[in-house]
Amino acid sequence: MKKYLALLLTTILCLSLCTITSADFSGAYLMGTGSATGNYYNFGSAMCSVVNQVTGANITVNATGGSIENARLLGALENEFALIQSDVYSYAHAGVELFEGNPVKNFQAVTACYPEMVQIVVRKDSGINSVADMMGKNICVGAVGSGYEVAARQILGAYDMDYDDINETFADQATAKNGVQDGTFDGMFLCSGYPNANVTELSLTGNIEVITIDQEHLDILLEKYPFYAAFTTATDEYNLGHEITSVAVQSMLVCLDSFSEDEIYTLTKAIYENLPAIQEINAKANYMSLEGALNGIPSNLHPGALKYYTEQGLEIPEYLK
Repeated sequence: MKKYLALLLTTILCLSLCTITSADFSGAYLMGTGSATGNYYNFGSAMCSVVNQVTGANITVNATGGSIENARLLGALENEFALIQSDVYSYAHAGVELFEGNPVKNFQAVTACYPEMVQIVVRKDSGINSVADMMGKNICVGAVGSGYEVAARQILGAYDMDYDDINETFADQATAKNGVQDGTFDGMFLCSGYPNANVTELSLTGNIEVITIDQEHLDILLEKYPFYAAFTTATDEYNLGHEITSVAVQSMLVCLDSFSEDEIYTLTKAIYENLPAIQEINAKANYMSLEGALNGIPSNLHPGALKYYTEQGLEIPEYLK
């Protein structure tokens, strides 16, 4: 029944879309997202359903391992589009961290999408009230090679800590959630849009906390890693009784740099002239706005997106021109 209602809603919305038929953007393409049950996949599906309807293109979402795999798929020309975290975008272009010695530079930014908060989840009975309290604790820092495993190292580093100071385990988010639930782990790091389904599920037990990063260490992170932004929750989705402040990266839509200016201009226009329809299908799109389209994009804006934003009167930073 839920699938039927979602399909019906999508059909109704499509009847009121601003159609942009154009020879400048057509064909079949793949968009790298994330796991088939995750935020990236669902958000990408919503965006593609609207863009395909109004442009006549055929963009299909591809379930992947997330940002890092998406960058590598672009580098191998196996996908034409992808959703990627702004930090991973920076690492790929610079050839550092997970891309050390193997930079991937053949893709450019189209738009910022929504913030992905680094969430530090701990058991209430762990005695952990701040990152500094993780000393000697059993912490799942993320899957090997994942973007949020890098974030875990960076946040520990801001507190003058590293993996020698904790008992680290490398595992995916589902394994981490189960470990926190059964007591195998005292805490876990993850990077996700807020709220995250796994943390919501854990919160039902009443035995978790989500750690706030204090202002001193927040400032250290923001100065050292410019792709981060401060993020404070506006709602209490985990029933903690307080807000959470942490750092967040930006999810971004990117494309191969082989697309023409006209093609990506048409895509960008289709997204923003039909944004309410995307928002009706997926709530993460509520974070999107034309005014915030460049938030967190570190470099390499595609000329087609630049053309559209310039026409709309956005002030374009010099480093994106």
